[in-house]
Amino acid sequence: MSKHLSAKSKLIPATLTLAGLAVITGLVIYFGAGDVLRALASVTIWGVVGYTAAQIATLLGLGLAWRMLLRSRQKGSFWLCVWGRAVRDSTGEFLPFSQVGGYVLGARVISLGGVARTDAVASTLGDITTEFLAQLVFVGAGLAILMRLVPHSELLLPVSIGLAVAVALGVGLIVAQRGAGTRLFSALAMRIAGTTGQGAADNFQKLQSALDGMYTQHHRLAWGAFIHLLCWFGTGTASYIGFTALGVHISWLDAVCIEAMLHAIMALGFFIPGRVGVQEAAYTLLGGLFGIPPDISLSLSLLRRARDFMIAVPVLIIWQGQEARQLKLNMNAG
Repeated sequence: MSKHLSAKSKLIPATLTLAGLAVITGLVIYFGAGDVLRALASVTIWGVVGYTAAQIATLLGLGLAWRMLLRSRQKGSFWLCVWGRAVRDSTGEFLPFSQVGGYVLGARVISLGGVARTDAVASTLGDITTEFLAQLVFVGAGLAILMRLVPHSELLLPVSIGLAVAVALGVGLIVAQRGAGTRLFSALAMRIAGTTGQGAADNFQKLQSALDGMYTQHHRLAWGAFIHLLCWFGTGTASYIGFTALGVHISWLDAVCIEAMLHAIMALGFFIPGRVGVQEAAYTLLGGLFGIPPDISLSLSLLRRARDFMIAVPVLIIWQGQEARQLKLNMNAG
């Protein structure tokens, strides 16, 4: 019975991905495949370069935010954290893993780079927390912009309720990490650490000690959260560049608002690999609030997905090569 349920659960990501691809196909057909293709074809090579450069700059910022949570003696270099973050995002978004799977592999990458496993896991959890809190500020800023620009939008109430719930979750996440921990938090920590069996309790105590040490570094946490906030606004800047490349002239605040509301909506589709279909539908909906034609909004979503693949595919190839070499070393050592 358990094997049957396990096999069935593995089909869920694939099923959701296929459903998402069907949504994308339907949207392209509905809003005119020709119009969407013409909009994409109108983007110059410099537009694609600028859009991709904004993503790379954001990735560097995300690596720096993670690096801020590791002291120099913990051997977590800036470039190692950038690489770990790239693997975390690429595997979590584009492979049929959950987001937790991305966290696991990101922590593994920096631990293979010389960071102690407990420090890798503790910094991953701290990075998740500071990024989440910064995202709440970003969504709150986007909500404030939406209230000012589109005061009668039907999105205001559900996003406000969702933001309030997320704030409560954020407070609970911090309390769980600072205190003795909850059963759910312990399970998440052990999943990332890859620790099971009789030694789990002892290893969790070591992890809790590492977390406590990290949370005494208030200035590092503050810098990490601030850098994450800049990165969130960087995603709005990337959208501004993308819309400009597609020939749409909107203000930077409009682009920030669209991006903030996009992430609020996409949070509901966290269980779908790559948020396939959710992103496209959300862009189409949000673009309409600012008078952006649906085919242009859909084109930006497809441009964004192409940009993400251009970065993710090389990362995944290099990472798998590293894993293969590590496996070979382990076999030779055995």
